[in-house]
Amino acid sequence: MGDNFRIDHHKINYHVDRLHSWLHKETVYPVYMEIAPTGACNHRCTFCAVDYIGYKTIFLDKEILKTQLTEMGRLGVKSIMYAGEGEPLLHANLPEIINHTRKSGIDISITTNAVPMTEKWLQSALKDITWIKVSINAGTPATYAKIHQTKKDDFYKVVSNLETAIQIRAQKKLGCVIGSQMVLLPENKCEATNLARQMKSIGCDYLVVKPYSQHKKSI
Repeated sequence: MGDNFRIDHHKINYHVDRLHSWLHKETVYPVYMEIAPTGACNHRCTFCAVDYIGYKTIFLDKEILKTQLTEMGRLGVKSIMYAGEGEPLLHANLPEIINHTRKSGIDISITTNAVPMTEKWLQSALKDITWIKVSINAGTPATYAKIHQTKKDDFYKVVSNLETAIQIRAQKKLGCVIGSQMVLLPENKCEATNLARQMKSIGCDYLVVKPYSQHKKSI
């Protein structure tokens, strides 16, 4: 049955009540949502799928979003990933938004390039986050700078910020899963092993390597 709707089968097992309501044509609210707190981004990754939007420096209104989050929790939304069109950590009020999301009974995940992930940010927000996935698309500073279209120092900053997150998690005995992701490109295809070793050495929980097709569309 799931194939007709492209539903991830294993997740249905955890939300049988929602499936039951759906099959009986009751009002059904999302189990999971993705929210982009901002369209701004500090990087210009060569593979970015939303670059056509133009990286607009628009930020969601904190109070309006908090009101909606309260309603989402009441209506049955189970989890939210803060990611989307830009770099979510550029939203100055994101820790407060994350705290409110958790108070609303909603699990939280973050996809980020982790450059703005300071110790202060982690001290405020990490306790309420279920998992963080960091986009780090090279195993060397030079290739990282080329793909992310930024300076080489950002590579070292991301690795350092990940180490800080892992240390804070251990100190506070938190349950947040801290992982990383690399989009596999011609420029970085020989660096996945090196990145995996670096991520393992700092205590990162996982590295996902995702193939990316750059084939030209045939007409």
